[in-house]
Amino acid sequence: MNYSKTIKKSSKRLFCLSFLSICINNALAQEQLDSSDENLNDIEVIEVNGYTDSVKKSILSKKAADSIIDTIEAEDLGKFPDTNIAESLQRVTGISIDRNGGEGSKVSVRGLGPEFSVTTFNNRVLPNPDGTRSFSYDILASEMVSGVDVFKTSKAELYDGGIGGVINVRSLKPLNLDEGITGAASVKAMHDELSGETDPQFSAVTSYKNNSGTFGVSASFASHQRTARADYMGTGGWGEVRFDLDSNGARELVALTPSYVDYGVEEVDRDRNSGMVVVQFAPNDDITFTVDGLYSQYDTYSSYNSFTHYWGGINTNHAGPGSVKIDEEGTMVYWAGHAAPSEMVHSTGHRPTETYMLGFNVEKYFDDGALLSFDISHAKSQNTAGGTQSFAVSGFRNTTESSSIFEIRPGDTIPSITFPAYDENGIPTGEYVASPSYLTDNSLLANHFMVVEGDDNEDTINDVKVDWFKPLELGPIVAVKAGAFGNEREFQRTRIRSADEVNNGTSTGFGDDIPDHIGSIIKPSDFLSGVSGSFPMAWLQTDNEALRAYYESDEFIKNGEYYNQRVDENGNPIPNLDYTPAVELANSPGVKERNIGAYVQLDLEGELGTMLWSGNVGVRYVETKQTSTGWGEEIISITPNPDDPTVSIMETTDPSPREVVRTYDEVLPSMNLKLETTDNTDIRLSISETITRPELWRIGVDTGYNTRPSDPDGEGIMYFGVSGGNPYLKPYTALSLDLAANWYINDSSYLGITYMKKDIDDFIVNTTQKVVINGYNFISSQDDNLENITISSIEVAANFIFDFLPGALSGLGTQINYTFVDSADSYVTTEFYSVGIDGFSDTGNFILFYEYGGLELRASYNWRDKTISGASQTDSYWNTAYGQWDASASYDITENISIFAEGVNLTEEATAGYQGSANRLTNYAYYGRRFSLGVRAEF
Repeated sequence: MNYSKTIKKSSKRLFCLSFLSICINNALAQEQLDSSDENLNDIEVIEVNGYTDSVKKSILSKKAADSIIDTIEAEDLGKFPDTNIAESLQRVTGISIDRNGGEGSKVSVRGLGPEFSVTTFNNRVLPNPDGTRSFSYDILASEMVSGVDVFKTSKAELYDGGIGGVINVRSLKPLNLDEGITGAASVKAMHDELSGETDPQFSAVTSYKNNSGTFGVSASFASHQRTARADYMGTGGWGEVRFDLDSNGARELVALTPSYVDYGVEEVDRDRNSGMVVVQFAPNDDITFTVDGLYSQYDTYSSYNSFTHYWGGINTNHAGPGSVKIDEEGTMVYWAGHAAPSEMVHSTGHRPTETYMLGFNVEKYFDDGALLSFDISHAKSQNTAGGTQSFAVSGFRNTTESSSIFEIRPGDTIPSITFPAYDENGIPTGEYVASPSYLTDNSLLANHFMVVEGDDNEDTINDVKVDWFKPLELGPIVAVKAGAFGNEREFQRTRIRSADEVNNGTSTGFGDDIPDHIGSIIKPSDFLSGVSGSFPMAWLQTDNEALRAYYESDEFIKNGEYYNQRVDENGNPIPNLDYTPAVELANSPGVKERNIGAYVQLDLEGELGTMLWSGNVGVRYVETKQTSTGWGEEIISITPNPDDPTVSIMETTDPSPREVVRTYDEVLPSMNLKLETTDNTDIRLSISETITRPELWRIGVDTGYNTRPSDPDGEGIMYFGVSGGNPYLKPYTALSLDLAANWYINDSSYLGITYMKKDIDDFIVNTTQKVVINGYNFISSQDDNLENITISSIEVAANFIFDFLPGALSGLGTQINYTFVDSADSYVTTEFYSVGIDGFSDTGNFILFYEYGGLELRASYNWRDKTISGASQTDSYWNTAYGQWDASASYDITENISIFAEGVNLTEEATAGYQGSANRLTNYAYYGRRFSLGVRAEF
């Protein structure tokens, strides 16, 4: 038994139980101090205008809901609890987030990855140009949001597709606001400590509602800029390598070694501009028309420069006595004398994203209380990065004598790499240093490889639905809801890339010098600050545009020392390589998905003795027609590449269009029941069947080939690689059970516990197998439905506002929650495939806040246990546990003007990943802290 792990888990549970015990004692004392009971009607008049009232409104919503939900409400007009919506959501019980550049991006619910949740905006699915089902929250400004509802259990009326949950983001509605003109604006400066840059951010929202309440219009706009930096270390994964240490021809030592070690810095410019307009017209109390439009433009430009020591299997036959050392788990912790090339890698990234949504809604009320609503919308999100990114590798070769020492030292944060030092006469001193002068000598820089690439992605959704609500008095049935819907989603990826014959045509194995002006020194300030280990602090970077110009000029002729120059049919060298990117049809799949369906749901109420009960039962039917398109090509021949002996040239037929059409349907029943055991407590039960469709990038018709041969078995048999989409994938299906108990102590305090179990069938896994294609050996990698898994969780949550305390102490409040997850199937491996539930982990939050006399303070800690990030037949990949402290403060200078400050990642935490064992790091990333200072005005 792993006693340390058992003690650790027991300590977490004991901590939560102890906290709940304290909360219950405080709650009982608070109830005794309260002189009157609050009922639901009293709570409903809460006006949301601060964090405390936001918490109260969330408790109200949770209590009134007919299913298991959590909500976040805006504190005031245009004022969400966090600038980033995802970072607010991470404080909800059972929710964790993925970060992009240290900023919240995607959301996981109850241990299931982002692809298992559906995000809607005003109950309409939002598109995403990356080919996933998840939504990137970093493109959406929080200032235009009035609230977010997290539906953790399913109902017939909710969108299908979210086994994890459905998250609905609600916009402002002008007819719900005050009469006349109201508005708010804020301006702030954000300082990124690692980049050292301070950028402006501005937002404004205004609304008009006429005196009769028949017409209203609201408009919001936000402009956010950020100059960010991140410091990285990576190893590219660990694999088994055999070493001959005594030159007897037998490779006696087996070690798990990294493919390379990489130290780099990424600089990113982010620019987001978004806006929304909502117009409402209600000529009478019976009908309301709403037209709304959302637009977001989000551009990121990134430049990643790294020093990489890449060795692979070089010099493993005769490594020499003592040159390789391993630990008790077989991990290589010392390697000296390997002749690995020193690579200077420069990659540029571009993410120009535009997203818009246009919608029209009409609600018609009837005299008998019935409601008929019609909603239609059109949305599109596109990323036009095709052919705008570049990746270049330059550097120089090393001999065994001039190479390095790789070490994993006890107590160090990351692996170390050091190099021999030389005296002024070029004679080795016998010492090893991390930053020798020759790493910054641009006269030594030689070329190796370059590619110009990028994808144009487009995701379009058209949606129409009709919903009907009718009150009834038919025994326990108090209302019926029914509706019909239809939506069409079309995703297209267009890969735009320079030709392989050109990319490989520049390869020289670091054998040809490039002009000195192409290389320049990069020396990041405070690089990997606070990290223990020895690694380069300065190296060379290439100017990729200048390098491309050189490759496309008459100057570029290989000397032929290592790799041959491309020649024409007469044997003459071919200069002027053309790096103009073109469409790669074979890697440009598309998917069109059409869903048509209907639902019916009965709302129920009744009495069980002295207790009230309520709930709903319903069924949702949906038929899906999926059309997967792409281009196929047949292999004619594979021959060695004279330009680069490490890859081969593949001759194929011209691409031809291909299409796969399939149809499937699902019947999805659901039931949600609530028993109000007292006025302030309830028990809830939910049972439902749900689905999640495969991600769009998985089900296209595309095939990619890897023409770099490998010998995976060490038997001298070489294999190429092939991978692609699988248009025959079935959706994940799940049977879900939820049981919850809640205590609404008063309008500001709450305790709850929820148990969840999901049996998920047709889980998608990646399979690998050896195949022969037209006489050539390949290792094929493809997704398939092969696993059934079961997951469960227990959520514990508490909110307390100590407003029963005297004077200034009444402004204190706290929120705490913890989610325990469990599954015997979180990592499963077989001969042909392995599966890991990405993102499956315990999560916890602690928030302490204070609001009194115009002063508002908030400190929050968000924690996530280690999570699986991937799996192979031989190993599992993990992200280490991560916890982050954030804080904010504001003060009302006047009734309408306030100043505020925010701090993110105050304790300067970093993310890291490893393979199998914590000693085998795969990545380490440090994003630094962010600080903001601003002013906000209302009118």
